[in-house]
Amino acid sequence: MAVSCAEKQEPKENSVYFWKTVYKNDSTENAFLAEHKIKKIYMRYFDVIVDPKTQKPKPNATITFKDIPSKDIEIIPTVFITENCIQKNLDTLYKILADRILQINKTHKIPQAKEIQIDCDFTAKSMKKYYNFLSLLKNYLKEKAIKLSVTIRLHQLSMEVPPCDYGVLMLYNTGNYRDKKCENPILGFKEVKPYLKHLKKYGLKMRAALPNFKWQILFGKNGFKNIVYNQNLKDSTLFQKISDDVFMVIRSKDIPVYISTETFNVMMSILDTIYEKKADFKEIEKVMTEISEIRKDIVKSTIIYDLNSNNINNLTIKEYEKIFNFDDSTAAF
Repeated sequence: MAVSCAEKQEPKENSVYFWKTVYKNDSTENAFLAEHKIKKIYMRYFDVIVDPKTQKPKPNATITFKDIPSKDIEIIPTVFITENCIQKNLDTLYKILADRILQINKTHKIPQAKEIQIDCDFTAKSMKKYYNFLSLLKNYLKEKAIKLSVTIRLHQLSMEVPPCDYGVLMLYNTGNYRDKKCENPILGFKEVKPYLKHLKKYGLKMRAALPNFKWQILFGKNGFKNIVYNQNLKDSTLFQKISDDVFMVIRSKDIPVYISTETFNVMMSILDTIYEKKADFKEIEKVMTEISEIRKDIVKSTIIYDLNSNNINNLTIKEYEKIFNFDDSTAAF
């Protein structure tokens, strides 16, 4: 059943994700929040992974607060759960997870959460157990007057609607970054469009999450090697520019890479190539336009992924304004 435009209307609001493991005041990030009147941050508190020794779910990469976020900004604690956790016994995890979040807030004098968000790339195989976990969590949070939101990936639009107060449609990481020929792996209209046929009848309130980040994708002679970060591609002692977004490695170097739950080194070898891919505003605009023709409520209040001084300048101030003010109608959220 489609979401009705007659439902209670919510105020439009600009939001961002924060996905770093350390929170501290950053002048570039604070200026971005002020410039775009952002009053809500979806902040990753920790991941839940399977402990390789005990084979039980456990928290990982918990956020550290070097500074306390402004009380003028609402913090929505967000937790990423790996899909293999869903295969475990989750009968008590919902309470442990919620209580841990509330304790983190209490410890760091962050106001009581009004909402918690769960992020999980679940599949049809894990859906039933995951939805049962969400139901338990939602009921537990309801007793504390806390809402539950969840992320929705494009491939999940063909499945049943999860038990939650609303969803966030993740409009990024839509293409195959392992393929050199993929023009827009971060967000491409042609990759998104086939999934939108499910959108009109998807009976859940949603808002859109859109990218502002870039990837540096390392390829070797045998193909994809890894996604690397913060390499100075203008360094002529390491790289030779081949085109605007392709750079050849001219000196080998070990570089650290963080993947999910661990950090390791990857060798960047001579003749390897790095393809730099950035969020493309034209593609963002195409996707938002298409979605607005199906369900305007989704693009009324958008979330940028993510609040990071390394990413903010990948889009211009005017482009951010167009994203945040894409639809000023009174469509229901």
